[in-house]
Amino acid sequence: MCGSQEGELYMSKDIAKKFKKKWIIIPVVIFVIVAVACALTQKLGKSEPAGYPVTAGKAEQTTLKEIVSIKGNVEGSEKAEIQSTQTAEVKAVYVEEGDRVKKGQLLASLDSGDLNEQYAKAQIAAAEAKRKYEDAKLLYEQGALAENDYLETKAAYESEVLSLGTYDFDKVRITSPIAGTVTRVNVTVGSNANDTTDNKSMFVIEDLNHLQLKVKISEYDISKIKEGQKVTITADVLGNGTATGIVSKIAPSGESKDGSGQNSSSEKVIPVDIDINNSNGKLIAGVSAKAEILIHEKENALAVPVDAIFEDANNGMKYVFVIKNNKLKKIKVQTGIEGDFDTEIITDQIKIGDQVVLSPTYDLKNGMAVTISDPSKM
Repeated sequence: MCGSQEGELYMSKDIAKKFKKKWIIIPVVIFVIVAVACALTQKLGKSEPAGYPVTAGKAEQTTLKEIVSIKGNVEGSEKAEIQSTQTAEVKAVYVEEGDRVKKGQLLASLDSGDLNEQYAKAQIAAAEAKRKYEDAKLLYEQGALAENDYLETKAAYESEVLSLGTYDFDKVRITSPIAGTVTRVNVTVGSNANDTTDNKSMFVIEDLNHLQLKVKISEYDISKIKEGQKVTITADVLGNGTATGIVSKIAPSGESKDGSGQNSSSEKVIPVDIDINNSNGKLIAGVSAKAEILIHEKENALAVPVDAIFEDANNGMKYVFVIKNNKLKKIKVQTGIEGDFDTEIITDQIKIGDQVVLSPTYDLKNGMAVTISDPSKM
C-alpha cells in the first residue's frame, strides 16, 4: 500500500508540474498576441501619407470677367460754380435750389451804387465827343480845319467810346453760364457777393439730365482703361439695383493721389469721366458710387483658381501642377483673362475637371507622389 501510495504521489507531483508549465506559457502567448496586435493597430493608425501633402482645386469651364473697381462722385455732365469778386451788396436773388435755368439767365443782382449815374454821364460825354468829331471831319474835308485839330477831335471821340467799355454791368448782374439745374444757393439778399456761406460759390448749376461719375484710376490700372468700355454702377441710393454707363473721357495727365502736387512721391492717379445711363432717374448728383469697369469678358473659358498658377522666377514661365493617379504632372501654360478668383489658362494638356495643386511651391517636382489634404484640417 505504501509503495502504491508513493507511486500515486509521485504521479500527482509530475502532473502538477505540467499544469504549472502550461499556466506559465499561456499568459506569455496571450501577451505576445496582444502586443503584436497593439503594434499593428498603432502602425495602421499612424500610417504615414503616401506622398507629399497638397491641397487641390479643379479646372473648370466658366465665364470670366476682368474688371477695375473704383469709387467716385456723381455729378452733372456740366457744372458751373459761380463766384464774384465784388464787395457789393446782393440786392436780389431770383432762383432757388431745384430751379431749372437757361444759359445767360439772371440769377442775382448786386448793388451798382453810382455806376448807373456814372455810365449815363459817360454816354453823354461820348455823344458830345462824337458830334465834335463829325463837325471837325466835315471842316477838315472842306479844307477849313487843320489836320492836327481834326486828329485831336477824332482821338477824343475814340477815347470816350473806349471808356464806355469799362463799365462792366456783368459784375453786378450774375447770370448762369450754362443751362441746367440750380443745385446750391449760398447767398442771401443783403449779404456781400464775395461773403458767401462757408466761402462757397454763390451758385452751383449742374446739367442733371446727363449725369457723370467722376473717378480717379491708379497709374497701375490706367493702361487697361479705354473710352467706350462698359461700366456697372452701384450706390446706396440704388439699393439692390444698378445703373450702367460708359467711359467717356480720360484725362491727358495724372495727379497725385494724395493731392500734394505733381512732385509728390505718392502714387499717381488719372481722372476719368463715366457717362451714366440714368433712365430710371434713381441716381442723383452729389452721392458717391462704385464703378466696375469691364476690361475683358470671355465665356466658356478654361480656368483654374488664381493660386494654382506657379510662376518660376528663374525663367518667367507659368506652370500648373496637375494631380493624376496621386502623382504630379508639371504643365506649362499661358494665362489669359484674370477674374477675381479664377484665371484663364491656355493649354491642351489640361481638361475640365482635372485636379490642380493650390499654392504650389518650389518643393514640388514633376512625377512626385502626393496626397491631397483637407485644408480645413491643416
